[in-house]
Amino acid sequence: MKKTGSDNSPRGTEPADGSQAEPIERARLQAEVAKQRVRIAKEELKRARKRLKEAKREAKRARKLAASTRKIWKRARRNARKSGATGVVTGVRTRGGSRSQKTRAASKSRQTAQS
Repeated sequence: MKKTGSDNSPRGTEPADGSQAEPIERARLQAEVAKQRVRIAKEELKRARKRLKEAKREAKRARKLAASTRKIWKRARRNARKSGATGVVTGVRTRGGSRSQKTRAASKSRQTAQS
């Protein structure tokens, strides 16, 4: 007689040689691996979101710096046109808003030379 995949043993639902336990164990392991993959993907997504936030912050800082630099450049160009000077402008204020002593001295000497 031809054997089939099922075993009609008198013991009931218990497998004869453990062949049923193997696919169940394999499925359990596959489910565990799938859970690990999901956990790793979630962590990766979290890291990517953090990188995106930081990139947005950096872009905002760069835009602010570019705007302030443009303003300083325009102010210096206007002042240069007003004074009729050509070349490098020494009266440019830095980002902090305070000029250095050299710049102050140069602007004072220009003022005294004009008067």
